[in-house]
Amino acid sequence: MTALQEPRTTRHAGPEHLVLSEHPVFRRFWYAVCAVDDVRTDVEPGRRGAAPLHRTVLGTDLVVWRPDPTGPVSVAHDRCAHRDAPLSMGWVADCHLVCPYHGWEWDRDGLTQRIPQFPDSPHPTKSGLTMVRSTERYGLVWVCLATDAEGGPLADIPEVVEWDDPAWRQVPEGSWDFDCTAMHLVENNIDPGHVAFVHMNSFGNPDNPELTDQNVQRTPYGLITWTDVPVEGRPGEDGATVRHTWSQVHLPFFMHLLIRYPDGLGHVMLKAITPVDDRRCTIHQVVLRTDTEADRPAADIRAFDHQVELEDKALLDRLPDEFPLAQHLNAHAKADKNSLLLRRMYTELVTGAWIPAPHPTTAVEA
Repeated sequence: MTALQEPRTTRHAGPEHLVLSEHPVFRRFWYAVCAVDDVRTDVEPGRRGAAPLHRTVLGTDLVVWRPDPTGPVSVAHDRCAHRDAPLSMGWVADCHLVCPYHGWEWDRDGLTQRIPQFPDSPHPTKSGLTMVRSTERYGLVWVCLATDAEGGPLADIPEVVEWDDPAWRQVPEGSWDFDCTAMHLVENNIDPGHVAFVHMNSFGNPDNPELTDQNVQRTPYGLITWTDVPVEGRPGEDGATVRHTWSQVHLPFFMHLLIRYPDGLGHVMLKAITPVDDRRCTIHQVVLRTDTEADRPAADIRAFDHQVELEDKALLDRLPDEFPLAQHLNAHAKADKNSLLLRRMYTELVTGAWIPAPHPTTAVEA
C-alpha cells in the first residue's frame, strides 16, 4: 500500500460513542417535560382528585403536579419513601399530593403533611419526597435533575427574543416521542441534506436536492448554522419556495430555528428535546410566526409539522442505538459541517474541555 492509499486517521480525544448515562454533566441542564396545560387541576370522573403526571428524564422517573390551581408546578422523584409506590398513580387533593398505596400526603415542597393511619404521630424523618428543580417557560414545564451538591444548572433556559414581541404569534404544537438518542434528533434538525428525501411527501423534492454552501460557527452556548433550502411548500400552502434558515443549537438539546421566506414571513420553531434515557427522547415544539390566524390557521401549521415529525420519526427510530462521536465511525461529505461541529462540541462537553455560557440568548438572525 502506498502513502497515497493509506487510510487517513483523525485524532479524537474522547469516547467513540456518546452514552448519556455515563456523563453526569447532562443532569445539569434544563429539559422540558410537558406543556403547562398538561398539568391538570380538575378532577377526572372516578378519581378522588386531579391526576399528576409521570415523566422520565435521563432514566429518572418523575411525578409532576400542581398543588394549587393558581400556583406553580412541583416535581419530585416518582417514588414514595414508604413502600416505593409510583406517586404519579395518586392524586392531588387540598393542595397535597396523595400516595395511591397508603394515602400519605405531601405539600408543594415535598414535606410530609399527613399519614392517615396514625395522623397524630410524628412523621418519619425520611418520609419526605426527593424534589427536583422546576419552572415554567414558553408554555412548557422544565426540570433540572442536578442537586446543589452536583453544582445545579450549568446554563439557564435560553431567552427567546421573539416570545414577548407582539409581532410574533405563538402556536403550541405538542410533543413527539422518538426511539433514538437526543443527539440523533438534534443532528437531524440541523441537517438540510435530508429534506429532499425524508420529507418528499411534505415539503422536499428528491429531484431538487442541491444546497447552497452552509455557514456554521461556534457560539458561547453551542453553534449556529445558516443556509438556504429549496422546498416544495410550507404549512397549508403548495408551491416551491426557498427557506432562508438560521439554526441555533443551545447545547445540549435546545434549538431555535428561524426561517425567513422570500415574501417576508417569519417562522420560528422552538425545539426542546428531552432525553428520556440513553436511547429515547421526546421533542416539545412551539412555533412563532409573523402572520395572523386569518392568514394561516394554527391547525394547518400543526398538521403540517405533525406530518414532518412523523416522517423524521419513521427513519430516526431505525438508526443504531449508539450515537457516534469519533469521525472514523462514519463517512462525511461537504454537507456535514454542522454535524461534525456538533459532535466535536459534545466531545468537548463530556471531556470537560468546554462548557456553555451560563446565560445564552437567542437572536433573531445570525
